[in-house]
Amino acid sequence: MSAFLYECEVMHRRLKPEQKRFDYRVFMLSVDLDELPKITFLGLNRFNLFTLNDRDHIDLGKPGGIRPNLLAWLDQQNISYPPSVRIRLITLPRVLGYAFKPVSFYYLSTPEGQPLFAIAEVRNTFHEMKLYLVDGEKNQGWQRHVKKEFYVSPFSDVEDSFHFKLGLPAEKWTVHIDNHDSQGPTLISSIHGKARALTARRLLAYSFKYPLLSLKIILMIHWQALKLWIQKVPYFKKSAKKNSQRHLLRPHSSLTRHDD
Repeated sequence: MSAFLYECEVMHRRLKPEQKRFDYRVFMLSVDLDELPKITFLGLNRFNLFTLNDRDHIDLGKPGGIRPNLLAWLDQQNISYPPSVRIRLITLPRVLGYAFKPVSFYYLSTPEGQPLFAIAEVRNTFHEMKLYLVDGEKNQGWQRHVKKEFYVSPFSDVEDSFHFKLGLPAEKWTVHIDNHDSQGPTLISSIHGKARALTARRLLAYSFKYPLLSLKIILMIHWQALKLWIQKVPYFKKSAKKNSQRHLLRPHSSLTRHDD
């Protein structure tokens, strides 16, 4: 399958200072960027029931969509790749024009299908974005421990680290993204997906099975955050450590304005 869906079970479990867990189900699109325009029943940069829009992903000002902008980012990082590199994007779709995508994944491979590395594209509720290269230990995927330097949650320090473990896209797909402080993991998250054929009929069925998908996710995240705030879990202000938030795309005005 060159384009398909993943029906996913998502889990978040906070380990400290309060033990909390919540689970939910979503579906994600898995598409080769070169073949995306061929999927006529999926809206591309236009309104539809489910859509993909270039502006929800990396944009360095290069014309032509996601691919040239991602390659430009790789060039900035001095990361080499073959000229005809294949790029698979796994992401949540827009639903009726609304988008909230906490994380998307790019898997890069040779034209023959040999895996090269992966990139996690992380977004926060301030519409900021940061890309993380994941190219470490290779064992059915990649692992990497990297400084976060990004404000993702008000209940996690921007000076913490991410530990990525990204499985290869196959019939089953597993991702782990854990937040670590200096003593170890504080929040563990996972995605377990099963591949399904991408068809117009299935997308229509999923509009009932997963109603208002993106809106549901952001409401759940804010509901969990409210419960932590009520329980007086330590809270980190975004403006408190401006200099620790580095290499962001679309930085929020709170990082550039001067406080009196």
